[in-house]
Amino acid sequence: MAFRYHFFRYSFVSFVFANICWVNTVMGAGFAIMEQSVLELGRAFSGASTNTGDGSMVYFNPGAMTQVRSKLLTTAGYLIVPSAKFNDEGSQLNPLVGGFPLRGNEGGNAANLIPIPNVYYIQPLTSKVSFGLGVNSPFGMENQYHSNWKGRYQAITSELITININPSLAVKLTEKVSLGAGLNIQYLQAKLSNAVDFGAICLQAIGLGACGSRGLLPQSADGMVTLKGDSVGFGFNLGLYFEPSQTTRLGISYRSRVEHEVKGTANYAVPDQALILTRGGQFIDTHTQTRVIMPDQVMLGFSQYLGARWNLTGDALWTNWSLNRELRTDFASPQGDSIQQLNWNDTWRLALGLSYTPEVQKWTIRTGFAFDQTPVPNADFRPARIPDNDRYWLTAGFSYRVLSNLTLHGAYAHLFIPDPAINSKSATGDRLSGQYTAQVNIVGLQLDWRF
Repeated sequence: MAFRYHFFRYSFVSFVFANICWVNTVMGAGFAIMEQSVLELGRAFSGASTNTGDGSMVYFNPGAMTQVRSKLLTTAGYLIVPSAKFNDEGSQLNPLVGGFPLRGNEGGNAANLIPIPNVYYIQPLTSKVSFGLGVNSPFGMENQYHSNWKGRYQAITSELITININPSLAVKLTEKVSLGAGLNIQYLQAKLSNAVDFGAICLQAIGLGACGSRGLLPQSADGMVTLKGDSVGFGFNLGLYFEPSQTTRLGISYRSRVEHEVKGTANYAVPDQALILTRGGQFIDTHTQTRVIMPDQVMLGFSQYLGARWNLTGDALWTNWSLNRELRTDFASPQGDSIQQLNWNDTWRLALGLSYTPEVQKWTIRTGFAFDQTPVPNADFRPARIPDNDRYWLTAGFSYRVLSNLTLHGAYAHLFIPDPAINSKSATGDRLSGQYTAQVNIVGLQLDWRF
């Protein structure tokens, strides 16, 4: 009985923790949402730290808000159209329960359409002080596999939503230098589901004779677990804007880490023949709590006018993903804390963009390219919930001045993603092995109103 108790305890803790863990790691480079400005999307966000053309400076660099001469309202909407299709390459059960191939299909296109809105407001308070307010979503994802796919024990449904409220102030220190700061109030909500192979768990804990007589064999007695949780965290952002000449702009900004205490529940659907495995408090509905750190970021960039009509922009964004070397989960049920090693790496995002304003100055057209590094170190640490890899952005966009105080922006981006390989092990020891084909398309529209 002692062996059975410890096995059940290990299975429950590992299984629940692994799934909560991957909600938190949704904040990887591929799922940290850059889409905070349609104007900037058109040039791959290469001018985000020096942009003074729309309200997104509240988020990217609050120091630039002093360049706004009147009230400014920016509203934007984006549609992210991702594709992520799994191709199996020998996924199999734990060798301890036979090592047979995992049954099921390849999951279909797991990625769902994701709409993203944001809104910003900036108002000069004096000739040297400006106030700003932003409401946006800095992290988010949504995907869903077929319920009977080969990787169902690792992921079926994954949803994460964040809402960030960001009031800011900026002060003009000199005619060339401005400093800004903001407070971030961030709400996080997550929901996950995946199947549970109670047959494999029983076989490892009790043995073939007792399990076979109950119909508890691998892949023949699947249950389900759904995890939900939410949290509110707080952080800050700083920005320095420097204009050494009329043709050159420099910017640097910092967004602090945001710590979340994600409190939630784990809800189980257990088949009748597997109810024996719930004795002693395992695989029952319970409360959970996980400490999550959204990493801090540093962005620096430049904007250089090349004559009257051309503008070259560039930036670099560093994200402190190595904060997430491990995640720790606490359970309200008898299980003790569990620790999951992630081994994530810090990442860089590098971008260049070019804008052109024709002689008829109602129009501006722009394009950009960016390299966006993934924090996932290798296939063993790539989860089915986040089949992320390095990304290469190619973008184009336009601005059109509808009225003297009303400007419309539009942009399109295609993200090229080298096929991510996966070799991920579930809590019950089965291994999902294969490769994804992935890409992302993004479209956005934005309206700026100055009044």
